[in-house]
Amino acid sequence: MPSIKTSNQTTSANALTGLKFSKLTRPSLITLYAAGVTSSDTISLSLADREVLNGANPNVESAGDVVDVSRDLILAAEPGDAGEELFMPVVVTTATNFLLVIDEL
Repeated sequence: MPSIKTSNQTTSANALTGLKFSKLTRPSLITLYAAGVTSSDTISLSLADREVLNGANPNVESAGDVVDVSRDLILAAEPGDAGEELFMPVVVTTATNFLLVIDEL
């Protein structure tokens, strides 16, 4: 099961640019966990041209640089098709941490 974990992500038009698993090779379920320093931070996620998460606020982190999978879920089991590319715009004040889990079917 491919995953992408990023710590201290700053504002980016696409936080997944250049990362290995940013394009789905099989039908998959996408799950996203995120935690940030500031409650006004936002994360969006698109699969190809389909927006599945728009301006969601990550949880305020429980500890520095930690994504807690028991509390930081912001997107659960969103289906994606093979060939779709993932885009994740991030707007943060300080830094955001995220874990993107790709469950290939």
